[in-house]
Amino acid sequence: MLKRYRNELSDKPLLSRAIADRALQLVGGNVMVYMSIGSEVDTAYLLDKLAVKNGVTVFAPYTQDGIITPRRLLSRGVADKTGNLPRECYDNSYIPSKIDFCITPLLGFNERGYRIGYGKGCYDRFFAEHSTFKIGLAFSGQAIKFQPECTDIPLDCCVTDKNVIYF
Repeated sequence: MLKRYRNELSDKPLLSRAIADRALQLVGGNVMVYMSIGSEVDTAYLLDKLAVKNGVTVFAPYTQDGIITPRRLLSRGVADKTGNLPRECYDNSYIPSKIDFCITPLLGFNERGYRIGYGKGCYDRFFAEHSTFKIGLAFSGQAIKFQPECTDIPLDCCVTDKNVIYF
């Protein structure tokens, strides 16, 4: 249902840009941003703007065996089905001491800030181990009612095409 909703949005580029413009106002320091795949909120514009924003170092998640490692982003490339970029897109020598903001994808979110991801728990494991401000990006129609799993960790806010919702 949620994937179908995203797939059927006709104005996804415009909505993604509105979401990115709102998210840009919230972040600074070390920012990790997911590489959009499929029908997710497109992060290309957001990444381009963050790359030239003063006081920001951009990181992208590299996921291996269910573990997310923040890697400094050197260039954008085409993400594989897991959201990983080709290795040459990352600076593997720079390990951040802290990720100040983590911008995460989601299928849905509820009124308490819990997100539905893709069922592997990668971001929840990352959130459990890192103190970071957790930001979800979503189209407004992705707000739904559901009960979270006991291992789910809520977002601090969700940026949609209509507003920023703090939890």
